[in-house]
Amino acid sequence: MKHFTIAYTDEDDNFCEICEYAEKSDEAIRNAINDVPLLKNNNYIFRCTNESDLEWISTMEYFRKKELDKDSISKEGKYNLKAIKEHLAHILYWFKTSLKNSIDQ
Repeated sequence: MKHFTIAYTDEDDNFCEICEYAEKSDEAIRNAINDVPLLKNNNYIFRCTNESDLEWISTMEYFRKKELDKDSISKEGKYNLKAIKEHLAHILYWFKTSLKNSIDQ
C-alpha cells in the first residue's frame, strides 16, 4: 500500500487534507470520499499526492552510484518511465471524471 494525501476545500473554502493508504490514486480518492461525506460532491478535491513514490524515487540505487553503467541506467529508466506513465494515466482519469462530474451538475 502507498501513502496518499488528498487535499480539498470545505464548504467555507478552508484548506483540508486527509491521508489514505491505497495501491493507486483513484482508490485513495474513493477512500477519502467514503471517509469524508462532504467529498461525495468531489468538486472540493484539488490534489492527490503519493509520498511513497516520491520517497522511492529519491532513494533509487543508481542515484548513489559514482560510476553509472549504460545497462543499469536504461533498465531503471524504462521501469521509471512505465511507473510515470501509469501515474499520469490515473491523474488524467481522475481529472476527466472530475470535469465530467462538474459539467453534469
